Amino acid sequence: MSRVLLVLGHGRVSGLGHRILEVARKALVEADTPHRVQDLLADGFDPRLRLTAGATHAAACSAEEDPLVHRYQEDVRWADAIVVVHPVWWFAPPAILKGWVDRVLVDGVAIRLETNRPPSPLLGGRRALVVQTFSATKTVDRILLRGLAGRFWSQAVFRTTGIERVTRLALHGVTDLGDARLGRFEAKVRREVARLGESR
Repeated sequence: MSRVLLVLGHGRVSGLGHRILEVARKALVEADTPHRVQDLLADGFDPRLRLTAGATHAAACSAEEDPLVHRYQEDVRWADAIVVVHPVWWFAPPAILKGWVDRVLVDGVAIRLETNRPPSPLLGGRRALVVQTFSATKTVDRILLRGLAGRFWSQAVFRTTGIERVTRLALHGVTDLGDARLGRFEAKVRREVARLGESR
């Protein structure tokens, strides 16, 4: 059975993202799947990356340096699968979630940086599920922007860290979202999360 990390990056303390997160969490609880939750805003996560003088990149930190970031980094190491839930703003994740990438998926946790060499991935063998909500339509996302918001994760973030098996679920047009369409999407989330938890 896989260990699953749920990550919610949102600028609100409650809303659609939290509802989706709860759907995912319940699916894991019902299957007795080991899991951990990172609700960035509720946890008080600071997305700002501050490098010390002379530092060229962020690296793994100790609990003494930053207890929350250290816990987040250890959660990533612990997980066999990562589920990221977020709204899409300007066809990118919210700043709080981009800060999570900058401060958590760092040298010594998700990649290994060596002088004059490309990053070496440290998260090989893991899987990821990205759940995104859009005000934009599917046409704008997939045709005009060619899935830019999804490619940020699949190509830029997860491929770099060694995660090749990435599934994306996108809910478009949330400003005109009825109960039936939301219910169908939640069923997809439950199904994909259950698959993540079934095996390594």
